[in-house]
Amino acid sequence: MKLAAKIFLEDHQKLVLGPGRMELLKATESLGSLHKAAQAMGMSYRWAWGRLKTAEQELGVPLLTQEGEPGRGKTKILSAEARELLRWYAEIERQAAELLSASTRQCPAFLKMEPR
Repeated sequence: MKLAAKIFLEDHQKLVLGPGRMELLKATESLGSLHKAAQAMGMSYRWAWGRLKTAEQELGVPLLTQEGEPGRGKTKILSAEARELLRWYAEIERQAAELLSASTRQCPAFLKMEPR
């Protein structure tokens, strides 16, 4: 057994961001476009764009910006706000992993926890 946690950002119990959307942002950053990220993650571009558009509306900031000349196939890439959000979320995940690791060391012996 091991302790695990997933971090979600909610607004009035409505999902704004979670592991899936953050993974999509990471893939967009590393692959250079939302289209490539969606394709690599096995989802449609329309679905991926819709999830991030909903998050943008809830956050009140753009997560995607367009790169390229007007009318020549604009590529959707991460905004400065999305990059900041990725750094913040990664730090929260790091802190949560530390807490879970410490908690694992203090668990009852009968749980047979695996070290992280």
